Amino acid sequence: MIEGFKPECLAILEEAACKFYTALARKVKDPRLSKALEVVGLESKNHYEIIVAFFGKPAGAEDCRRFFGEEGFRMVEEMLQVAERLSSGVEVSLEEVASLLERFNSVEKVAGEEIYSKLYSVLIAEECKGLASLLMRSIASQEDFHYKVVEEVARTLRREAQANRERCPE
Repeated sequence: MIEGFKPECLAILEEAACKFYTALARKVKDPRLSKALEVVGLESKNHYEIIVAFFGKPAGAEDCRRFFGEEGFRMVEEMLQVAERLSSGVEVSLEEVASLLERFNSVEKVAGEEIYSKLYSVLIAEECKGLASLLMRSIASQEDFHYKVVEEVARTLRREAQANRERCPE
């Protein structure tokens, strides 16, 4: 394995993504957009379960700080905080949901869950053999799909928010 590489840390990332996208899906009123985010959340849960089955759970989140780097670790913690806040019943606007999606899906923020998972899943696939390699490659391709889905949902929410503002100016 690559020195310092802790594939089990990806479980923390996928668990955070599951909670984040599932919480956002509940806030989106359009059933198509909500379902798209729910799918990303459920697939992230599946990725979590695959990673735990093959690599186990990390000893603790702090054990993964070096693996992600400070910015990456902070982003994962922030995703969990946002998911908790959203699950507490707070209301959010279409624009706020779009902003959250863009923030955690942004290429510029390489700490974003989907980009990290895609990169690390490919690295794991290169290091592993057999079924683990096949499953990690599958996760990597699904992460690319997640990125595109989230990007499109955010774009659609922005358009809907703009249309709402034009219909009902302040």
